[in-house]
Amino acid sequence: MTAPDSAVRYRPALRITLRQLRLATGLVLFAFAATHFLNHAVGLVSIDTMEEVRSWRIAVTRSVPGTAILLTSFLVHFVLGIVVFIRRRSLKISTHEWVQLGFGLLIPLLLIRHVTATRGAHIYAGVDDNYFYALWAMWPAEAWRQASLMTLVWVHGLIGLHHWLEFKPWYRRLKWLWVVLATLIPTLGFAGFTSAGRAIRYETDFQPPMSQEQFDFLHGLLDYEFYGYLGLLALIVAARLGLGLLDRYRHTIAITYTGGQRVSARRGLSILEISRLNNIPHASVCGGRARCSTCRIRVIEGPADQPPADANEQKVLKRVGAPANVRLACQFRPETDLTITTLLPAVTADTVNGLVDKYFWGVEQEVTVMFCDLRGFTRLSQQRLSYDVVFLLNQYLGRMSEVIIDTGGYVDKFMGDGIMAIFGMDKSGKAGAREALGAVRAMGGVLDALNQSLHDEMRGMLEMGIGLHSGTAILGRIGAAGKGSAALGVTALGDTVNTASRLEGACKELNMQAIISRAVLDKAEAEFAGLETQSIEIRGRAGALDVIMVKRATQLPALESPKP
Repeated sequence: MTAPDSAVRYRPALRITLRQLRLATGLVLFAFAATHFLNHAVGLVSIDTMEEVRSWRIAVTRSVPGTAILLTSFLVHFVLGIVVFIRRRSLKISTHEWVQLGFGLLIPLLLIRHVTATRGAHIYAGVDDNYFYALWAMWPAEAWRQASLMTLVWVHGLIGLHHWLEFKPWYRRLKWLWVVLATLIPTLGFAGFTSAGRAIRYETDFQPPMSQEQFDFLHGLLDYEFYGYLGLLALIVAARLGLGLLDRYRHTIAITYTGGQRVSARRGLSILEISRLNNIPHASVCGGRARCSTCRIRVIEGPADQPPADANEQKVLKRVGAPANVRLACQFRPETDLTITTLLPAVTADTVNGLVDKYFWGVEQEVTVMFCDLRGFTRLSQQRLSYDVVFLLNQYLGRMSEVIIDTGGYVDKFMGDGIMAIFGMDKSGKAGAREALGAVRAMGGVLDALNQSLHDEMRGMLEMGIGLHSGTAILGRIGAAGKGSAALGVTALGDTVNTASRLEGACKELNMQAIISRAVLDKAEAEFAGLETQSIEIRGRAGALDVIMVKRATQLPALESPKP
């Protein structure tokens, strides 16, 4: 039994390696395409400038190492893409996955023609395939093919990049930048190609660089390449269909869902693919790429560890603290009958104002969190009527929440006589931090005003403590397990929240009205001269934290209005 067990352990490791290899080769090809498009964009200046930039680019891409890397990357990426397509047991995939697959298969049809007419002509006929030659050969007859090729390459690459980066916080924070670049680069590239193509018609001294015989040979070669690739595509589709038919006669397994549904499925399918094939609702935010963990299941009956989880699945399961009988449905391909239960509701996020509610599944982003608590209110409320207590508390909480909202913050919740607020949910981290600092200053002024206006109703002064900290937090609608989840408020979770709460608690001990972490000032790009700086220990947090001690909140200087 040793050899089969070793083979089982080896296959997942191989899959991980191939996935990483496919990503690496895709990045190489995308970098080549992006720089190529940017080189085209220089055509808006002049053809000479295009050629000057090209000379620097081909010094890398046409060197022996550069050519080897590019050619190897293309062949490996293409072959791995075909392998993934053929091995896919279910074709119930999302629209963008179909687009990525279809565009990837179509790219070589146009790319072969382009490469043969340029690099091929250079190798076969000694043609200097610079921009003067390429534009002369392609404009205007090949313009539509050039535009089509650029579109296929760019969209295919963008989808792959998005799948790789979509769960990284910095990627989501700069989404506006990626949209701008994804639009501008191909647009400017084709605009430069068009501008230079029109200008080439004024080059009266340009002579055809090939003889008629050489031209006829390359033209005939293009036909062989075109129909040869169509034949290859037919073989690929036939192989996929053949495996699909073969699967129908393979050994089947039974999957029982705890809701009562029992289905038969071909061995080799993942649990997520089985759910989709049988129209069983199954959560999967990332589309089955082992990144979000929303598809995870618990194995009730059957061998949960056969086949074992690969390194990628283990990493995700460890991150969510899953026990041994919990697996990712997108990665687990059972070989025997199982009884399972899904762990997350298979519902889609509600829409808010026509847009998908991003907080349904939760997002991770940079925010500034505030905790504000009223000091000594229990003493002040003693021997008072309940009406008076509620009146005083509403005056304080109402005015403070108005300040938070007016300065751009979001009131997360009221906790007795305390408030939790979030800044920077819908804007940059810098803007959120500056708004939070402005809110602290304004809240100090409101507290002074309340003490003056309520002087006759109170036997003392209202005091408060504010803790402020910036960092990454998870924002989501907690309790959003069913429809109508958009009505639930958004809350923040994570170490940033805990640290802000601890800073607020330290205000009483250190006799401060506000304690602000250095991270807030760094994020806001602000410096407050004259305020005391300390390093304090925070309970539950390793190491000291640099903070700004604020005796009275009104001491904070006013900042310029933050820009979103």
